Amino acid sequence: MAKYSKGLVKRICDELATGNHTIADVCKMNGITETTFYDWKAKKPEFSEAIKEAETKRLAAFANMARSGLAKLLDIHEYEEVTTEYENDKKGKPTIKSQKRVKKKIMPNPTAVIFTLTNREPKDWKNRQSIDAKGDFNHNIGFGDFLMNAATAGDDDEQEGGGDEVQE
Repeated sequence: MAKYSKGLVKRICDELATGNHTIADVCKMNGITETTFYDWKAKKPEFSEAIKEAETKRLAAFANMARSGLAKLLDIHEYEEVTTEYENDKKGKPTIKSQKRVKKKIMPNPTAVIFTLTNREPKDWKNRQSIDAKGDFNHNIGFGDFLMNAATAGDDDEQEGGGDEVQE
């Protein structure tokens, strides 16, 4: 097992800051157990501070990767796709029979565009739903009154001959 040293702390922090490794990976790479890592973090304030700084750098690295990825999703990319067809010559050695070059475009991702516009310019691009609920709501009818009104309305229908009966 590795012994605690400034060099080891620096290595651990540098690897964590990249965002490419988990704590378990970093511990394994540096010959310590996760228990040792968390023990050092709890008992050694300088180690704990160094880990916090590495975490801050890691989150900044993630933010940069996200910005970079978003920029790629928002832009048109062109690339050339090369398809090569081979055939064997008389000696059985592969040689190029034909080669096709096709230029292709990747269009911006619409979801990324919408996300960016709604978050960067919410005044102009926010998804808004407005419901105007103004009106006169001074009707205090309880459920019992509602049932009574419904029952009397049904009686009126019967008196007026509003059933399913057919009269000839």
